Amino acid sequence: MARTLRKTATTRKSARLRKNAGPRGAETTPDYAAHFHEAPSGYLILSPDGAILDVNETFAGWTGHRREKLLGGNVAELMPRAVQVVFASYVVPQLAVAGSVNELVADLLCKDGEYLSVLLSAVRSTRPDGGTIDRVTVVKASARRIRERELVDALEKAEAAEAARAEVEAELREKQRALGAKNRLLQEGLAEKTTENALLETVLNAADTGLLAVDAQGNAVLSNDYLSSIWPSAAGVPLGHKPDQVLAADRVTPLPKAESPVLRASSGKAFTDQQLWLGTGDNQIAVSVSASPIKANGAFSGSVLAVHEVTRLARAVAAQEEFAANLSHELRTPLTSIMGYLDLVLEDSRLAPHLRGALDVAVRNSERLFATVSGMVAVPSETSKPQRRPVNLADAVRAGITSARSKNRQVDFLTDVPVSTVVDVDPQKLSQVVGNLLVSAVQASPAGGTVYVHLWQQGQTVCLRIADTGMGSGEAEQEKAAPKFARSRRALASVTPGAGLAEAKSIIEEHGGDLTFVNNPGEGTVYRVNLPVSAEIAALNR
Repeated sequence: MARTLRKTATTRKSARLRKNAGPRGAETTPDYAAHFHEAPSGYLILSPDGAILDVNETFAGWTGHRREKLLGGNVAELMPRAVQVVFASYVVPQLAVAGSVNELVADLLCKDGEYLSVLLSAVRSTRPDGGTIDRVTVVKASARRIRERELVDALEKAEAAEAARAEVEAELREKQRALGAKNRLLQEGLAEKTTENALLETVLNAADTGLLAVDAQGNAVLSNDYLSSIWPSAAGVPLGHKPDQVLAADRVTPLPKAESPVLRASSGKAFTDQQLWLGTGDNQIAVSVSASPIKANGAFSGSVLAVHEVTRLARAVAAQEEFAANLSHELRTPLTSIMGYLDLVLEDSRLAPHLRGALDVAVRNSERLFATVSGMVAVPSETSKPQRRPVNLADAVRAGITSARSKNRQVDFLTDVPVSTVVDVDPQKLSQVVGNLLVSAVQASPAGGTVYVHLWQQGQTVCLRIADTGMGSGEAEQEKAAPKFARSRRALASVTPGAGLAEAKSIIEEHGGDLTFVNNPGEGTVYRVNLPVSAEIAALNR
């Protein structure tokens, strides 16, 4: 079918070229309308208020809307609320002032309710009648490209902060040289020295960042009022010298002396964003400390520490994680009940075919919602350490097969699983991995398909192989399997987000193993999990 579509598209293009061609040997006139609508990027022409004056078929196809439906509408109607705010507060003023916007990461709302991640670039042009229009180019943005863009933005911010610290460092070195000269001419330069010290103090105290200069022995040389306000002991006592007042990022463990910011800075180390908690109880605050060494004439003479209060940010992150966990719990409970009752209804053989089809849709949608809700707390949980103990992997595989079979009773299982195969793993996380892989294989298989499951031990490695007879995917889709939230565009019946595979891979790697998969387009996917075991467990499994 793909070859037929390509052949039809080629025939249409050839017809347009023949239509625009002149006499034999004459120059061919380009079909600009075809170039516009068949471009690999989306194009929109907007009025300054966002009204869509023209749009190409590529963009319409991406969003699932008909081109005629988009014309006359407003581009804001295709954006979630958050993107509308960014577009109104940043893009519109930027076009009015600078005349262009480059590679803005945004989400567009498609007709089917899904979001399309894109990069927007726009330029404002003047029409012959003196009015203005905005020409917008839209390029699909993969998760990797968005992440790269975010990293570039973060790097630029870090470089700006580093430049600010370098500027302060250069100023302090200049002041040190000035003070050395004035010491030799104390009487003549007393008035000038007093003025400069007052100016420096004013500059430091005007900063909304805590600043502390220490010498090579860790003694406080200079500090500003802002630092003293967030840590009263800082003016006379170096940071980190009172363990009962300084806690690590977990807000419980006293900061080890070796991790004291001042001791690290006074030893000549440069570092950024060391998070600490100061004080106890309701008055506890979070700070981020960075340090840059000072070198006079090539020799280390001290260091400058910048202290930023990040209490609100740290608490906001904690509140966000707690909210996500609570919301996930509150949603999963009713969803589990809904899915259970739907399964009970579907087991009734008297159910009319048209009702069964409708209920099947309801089951798929509830499972999709359940997987999405479960994924809300999946990312924070990735950092938790596995609670390992000896587990019979064969039992976990059999339980996973039973659960996966309920997702699609029209798929058969062909298994080669021994009675017992012990591994040293976190049972909950391993069951999650096995369940995700089996459900993915079942959902990828067509009616009447087969899922093959083979568990065996090879030396000191336990191997699990799961193969389906589904559609598989091409190279482009395989590249998107590892990033979170990727999925095969063709697997319309699948409800398991690509985050499941990424999380499964992360869990297996936490246990010292590896997870690989091979996609054969049109034939299916083969997953393989390898888990190392000790010599004692390997001997027990033989």
